Amino acid sequence: MAPRGARGGGRSGSHIGGRDARDRNASESHNNAESQPSSSVRGSNILEQVPSNPSKRKFIEVDSEKEFTNQISVIRAIACILKTMFDGPWTSWKKVDKEHRDAMWEHFKGLYVWPEATDVLARKVWEDCMKKRFPDIMRRAREESLKLAKAANVNASLEGDLNLLKDYHPNWIKKEYWEKMINEQATLKRPPTGVELYARLHTKRSTQEYITPKAAKVKEAYESAMVAKFGDDTSCHPLLDNETWCDVSGGVKKGRIYGFGSVSDPASFLEGTSSTITSQEVVYERVRNEMRGEMDAKIVEMEAKHQQMREEMDAKAAAIDVKQQQIDAKYEAMEKMYATLQNMLTISI
Repeated sequence: MAPRGARGGGRSGSHIGGRDARDRNASESHNNAESQPSSSVRGSNILEQVPSNPSKRKFIEVDSEKEFTNQISVIRAIACILKTMFDGPWTSWKKVDKEHRDAMWEHFKGLYVWPEATDVLARKVWEDCMKKRFPDIMRRAREESLKLAKAANVNASLEGDLNLLKDYHPNWIKKEYWEKMINEQATLKRPPTGVELYARLHTKRSTQEYITPKAAKVKEAYESAMVAKFGDDTSCHPLLDNETWCDVSGGVKKGRIYGFGSVSDPASFLEGTSSTITSQEVVYERVRNEMRGEMDAKIVEMEAKHQQMREEMDAKAAAIDVKQQQIDAKYEAMEKMYATLQNMLTISI
């Protein structure tokens, strides 16, 4: 199958809304320099130049694991695209609007080419990759901000008041965006509600019952092995390196690992979002449904009691009406009797 045609090369790293002068100058100097692509430089935030000749694009495919071949290079390019084209108060990939996603996708298409028949699949894999890398990139952004704050002798921490980090934005995120992102994250750190505490308790219990010390050791060994193999910059690591995973998990690619049960998705387990472990969102939803069911039952019970009270009141009102009618009838009878007596007295006189 012939590779997909030359599409998307026209954006050449520009993005909607523009960047500040520093980023634009950095990108332009990189584009004018005859140097190797930025994907070969670990941790670089300079957007890789789209080749002027579409035939010079790198060829990749989607493998059986639903990942791109040449995964390390692709991961670095994706992280670089996201950082350099970051143009909003986005705290998750879900919050990146379609227009900006399309702009990033167009630049990615200018760097790589794949069989045209897999174009739709490639977009999905790219979206999944962006979604999975986003939390780690945000974590590194907070760590970068913390370093800047500490360099300015600010007593801040990621576990403390995040508002102290507002003035120390990473150089690839605009200050106004960073302040909004900090506000959102600080809001998320508010004291938990009763429902959240209940859910956390149940989540913690189910997680503790599932993840044994051996599982923790496997995950820790995998992370150490990945750092040794690919370097300290975790944003450049592939989502899942099968060779390393098999080495640390005893040769099990997917399935059951002795000591901590079944893992159907190693990548999700290593990201801490394994479907085999009850997530807080699932527990929250279950708790909400249970509470909603209890409230609905109480509402039905109260409506039944209210209906019963209405019926009882109606019955009492009807009884009072009957008694009133009886009294009125007796009063009329007495008035007639009184009138008759008066007539009799008048005649006798």
